[in-house]
Amino acid sequence: MSSNANDEVLGFIRSAKEHGVADDFIVAMLRQNGWSERRAFGAFSAYYADVLDVAPPTRAQHPEHARDAFLYLLNFLTLGFWTVALGQIWYLLIARWFPDASQYTSNALPLRDEISWQVATVVVTFPIFFFVHSLIRRSLQRRPDLYDSGVRRWLTYLALVAAAVIVVTDAVWFVGAFLRGELSARFLLDSLVLFVLGGGVFAYYLLTIDPPVIK
Repeated sequence: MSSNANDEVLGFIRSAKEHGVADDFIVAMLRQNGWSERRAFGAFSAYYADVLDVAPPTRAQHPEHARDAFLYLLNFLTLGFWTVALGQIWYLLIARWFPDASQYTSNALPLRDEISWQVATVVVTFPIFFFVHSLIRRSLQRRPDLYDSGVRRWLTYLALVAAAVIVVTDAVWFVGAFLRGELSARFLLDSLVLFVLGGGVFAYYLLTIDPPVIK
C-alpha cells in the first residue's frame, strides 16, 4: 500500500476512533469502500502502535507464502501446458485444411498420430488447472485479504507480462506479413489462434488480480 493510501486509511481510522466507532464497524466500512481486510488491519496496526507506543508483535508467514507460490505456479504452468497444446492442435488442423505445397510430403502421419501428444496434454493438465483455479477462488472468497499476497501479485503480474509479450509479438508478426503482402488464409488463422489464446490468458489474469468491486 502506498504512503498516501496508508495515510488516508489511517486518518479515517483516527477520526472514527475519536468519535467512538467500533473497530469491526470501521473494518466493515473500509471493506465496503474497496479496501481489503489485510490493508484495513495493517492501518489498525499502525494506529494502535502509535496509541500504545509499542508495535504489535509480528509472526513470519513463510508456510502461507510457500502455499501461495505452489498454487499459483501450478496454476500458471498447467495453464501454459494446455493452452500451448491446444494451440498446436489448431495449427496442425489449419495446416491440414490449408496445406502448403512447398511442405508437402507423401509420408505425412495420420492426424490422430500427429495430435495424440497434444490431446493427451490437454486431457491431463486442463482438469488440474481447473481444480487449482477452484482452490484459489475458494480461498479468495473465504479470505479476501489474500488478494494482497505479495507472492500472488508477483506471479500474476509475471504471467500478465508473458501473455502481453505473446499478444504483442503476434500483432507485430501480423503487421509485418501484411506490409510484405504475405497474408494468406492459413497465416490469418494461425495469427487468430495465437491472439485468442494469448489474449485469453491475459484477460484471465487481468480479471482475477483484484477483488470484485462490491456495489
